[in-house]
Amino acid sequence: MSQGIDSKTRLLIIKNTAKIILYYQKNQASLRNAMKIFPIIWEEGNQENYSQVHQLVFETVRFQNIINRLIHLYIQKRINFKIPTYIRDLLRVVTYILISDTYRTDSEWIQACKQIIDNIKHPQLNNLSTNFISNLLDWDKDSYLLLIQDNEERMGVEFAHPTWLVRDYISFYGLETTKRILQSGNLNLPLYLRLNLLHYDKSEILEILSSEEVEFKSDPDLNDVIKVLSWKIPIPRIDSFKNNLYYIQNKGSALISHIIDPKPHELILDACAAPGGKTTHLATLQRDSGRIIAIDNNKRRMKELKTKIELFNLKSIDPLISDLRIRPNFRSRFDKILVDAPCSGSGTFSSRPDSKWRIDRHQTKWLSDLQYTLLSNVSTVLKENSESFIIYSTCSLHPLENEYVIQRFLQNFPNFELKPQHIIIGVPSPKFPLAQRLFPHITQTDGFSIFKLGWKV
Repeated sequence: MSQGIDSKTRLLIIKNTAKIILYYQKNQASLRNAMKIFPIIWEEGNQENYSQVHQLVFETVRFQNIINRLIHLYIQKRINFKIPTYIRDLLRVVTYILISDTYRTDSEWIQACKQIIDNIKHPQLNNLSTNFISNLLDWDKDSYLLLIQDNEERMGVEFAHPTWLVRDYISFYGLETTKRILQSGNLNLPLYLRLNLLHYDKSEILEILSSEEVEFKSDPDLNDVIKVLSWKIPIPRIDSFKNNLYYIQNKGSALISHIIDPKPHELILDACAAPGGKTTHLATLQRDSGRIIAIDNNKRRMKELKTKIELFNLKSIDPLISDLRIRPNFRSRFDKILVDAPCSGSGTFSSRPDSKWRIDRHQTKWLSDLQYTLLSNVSTVLKENSESFIIYSTCSLHPLENEYVIQRFLQNFPNFELKPQHIIIGVPSPKFPLAQRLFPHITQTDGFSIFKLGWKV
């Protein structure tokens, strides 16, 4: 886990982890963006040290609710002032280390935690440091959970998810499925690559990856997707990635473009296009020979989309900054429409653990209303024939953002109905059997919900 890391480097790892978490909270940044400041604050970094910080950052945030509870139990409730922010973040990292099976059996990491606590420059906290360390080392999770009377709250602590979300999931999915969803939200999912088969031959890409000592497995469902099993050098640092031979994209995300199945010369609307993963995939599947209107209202993310268009040398995509909360007025109607709606991201907690602490039921309801508005507005520009359809998708598992949006839409647009999908790798929605849901614990992908809507025949 950490062979060859000296005591000074361990201290730097803990301190820099706390700095990144502080930056993520203070600036409302994603953890991914917060990690980008790492080269600025790292003093003697190498790849192993970067990986250590990356793991500690993501795991400390992943288990944030139980960590905060322990800090409150062993420190905050014993003092009469608010712990300064950076000190609290140091305590969070130390707490994770001392309750984690990965670190707590390593005496050198325990010693590093003691040094961090002893060096906190706050006289009212110094007297608590020894007891804090010993309490965490003696802490037993199972015994602690027994003290929580509320069943859903207990599950939220046990599986590191917000209590409100646990309650909603149990109401919709039942207890056992909810447990599996929560467990999978704390696991590392496989890394997938979507191959650039527009400009390269598949065998050529695979041969180059093998020469770069990347071990992979072809996907049984999608011809242009592979699952990465191991690598010598991280994927973003190897030449094949820099030369755009593929795109790092979750299999569930890539599936959506295959369900749309874009044909040459079709006119397609990508209604929530940025940052462009699905947009560029659609153009690739279409052999860059149709026309894709790629719309988003976020200028920063649209800049990312335009960069991807240039990197992959695509000519058929027309990026357009627009707000589809206002009903569009296009001269032409579209053969197919993708509404990959902005959502809570509750299916991506494995790779984005910060997102689960930034949403609540009120925000989810607000997103549900937004999603309905977007879907309703774009439905007015779909060609009225039996071949045209809309794909509505989210990377959320919450019914408010999925089944309830679709139910509301079908009630208010009775000329539409759900249609079967020709590629199924997930399971049927409990409410709409023609829709499919990808669960991380079943498909080893991010969680997705996918609905196909077309005109009634």
